Amino acid sequence: MTKKRRIKNLFRSGSTWFASLLVTFVLLAVISYIFASGWSTFDISMFSGNYYASNILAKADEDVGAVSAGEFERPAQVAADVPFSENYGFAIQDIVNRENNRVQSIVYVDPDSPLKQNMVIATAGATQGNIAPFEVEATIIVMDAVDQAGNIITLGQRKGQSAEELVAALDETTGILGYQAQIPGGGIRGPIISTVILIGMSMLLAMPVALAAAIYLQRIASDNKFTRLIRTSINLLAGVPSIIFGMMGISVIFPIVKTLGVDGLSLLLGSLTMAIMLLPILIRQSEEALASVPPSYTMASLALGATETQTLFKVVLPAAFSGILSAFLLGISRVIGESAALIFTIGTAVNEAPNLTSGGSTLAVLIWNLMGGETPNFRLASAVSLVILALVLILNITVKIIVGLTQNKKTEKVV
Repeated sequence: MTKKRRIKNLFRSGSTWFASLLVTFVLLAVISYIFASGWSTFDISMFSGNYYASNILAKADEDVGAVSAGEFERPAQVAADVPFSENYGFAIQDIVNRENNRVQSIVYVDPDSPLKQNMVIATAGATQGNIAPFEVEATIIVMDAVDQAGNIITLGQRKGQSAEELVAALDETTGILGYQAQIPGGGIRGPIISTVILIGMSMLLAMPVALAAAIYLQRIASDNKFTRLIRTSINLLAGVPSIIFGMMGISVIFPIVKTLGVDGLSLLLGSLTMAIMLLPILIRQSEEALASVPPSYTMASLALGATETQTLFKVVLPAAFSGILSAFLLGISRVIGESAALIFTIGTAVNEAPNLTSGGSTLAVLIWNLMGGETPNFRLASAVSLVILALVLILNITVKIIVGLTQNKKTEKVV
């Protein structure tokens, strides 16, 4: 090998290694940032909680008057640096919540606290008069209390007091007349449900059509100008920006959906749009999976007397199962990560109880929503990104397990 050839090979291998290391570094940097920003916000309650905070307006039970102060000892599980009210038996501290707001969150409530037992909901409605939920993780906004001179005073974050100042002031009072609090938001239960509905409906509509088209192009149609034109069109559609599909959905598909009685943005409209957007990718991947089946499988099946249809469903499709499953996974991953096309078709508002005929916000659209305002919420957006990464990882592992089991069964049959 000449010196010039060795230099060329060294340059090519060095360029490959440099590009690989650069991609790896960027990927690790992004993942590290997401973990660093979102891990402190990520918890199990995210999956079951509502996205929007709910307000609580409570007052002392009329039979009690003002909730009287008592005597409570700091429990062992409450750290010494956490403000604890000895008069009312609860601990509170200043935190930054998932919605990126500074709040005063309750971290402990004594089971015998008068605030837990003698306060009722004052807001008009079906729950008026019920026991107010003075619970851990609720945040206190303001409290009306009675001082030792019998005067009514207002305390809390709204008055510019810290958690420590609030507790110190409360322990100088004789009773509490009422308070305003919030059950914290930032939960992603609604977006998760919307994402699952969108995945299920999109794949239900797209996968049969894509598989039928792939079978026709690969196993039935002859290689002529018409089929080559179809393949070219499919490849062109695969490169169309997703936002164009979103515009198509709101302008072309929306009138069709409206005739079905679904007016406005909806998950059904988004599913139809996503199904059309996924077709080029699914057709191409499924066709490649069918093309990877050795021709000898088909010839052997036909030689044994099987028909074309039997060969297709009993031999070719099972042999291409892993490739078709990979196409299915690719489609699901695309739905999970899509946002541009869905902004026009399902909207951006979070729906706590979404269904097929209502709008909503998927996980990816929620990230866009969180980062698109005047004050981006990096922490919650990073936590949602962790959920998306976990979902994609689980999908990949599941497919590998299924493909591995399928290959093992094939090996056992051969043996």
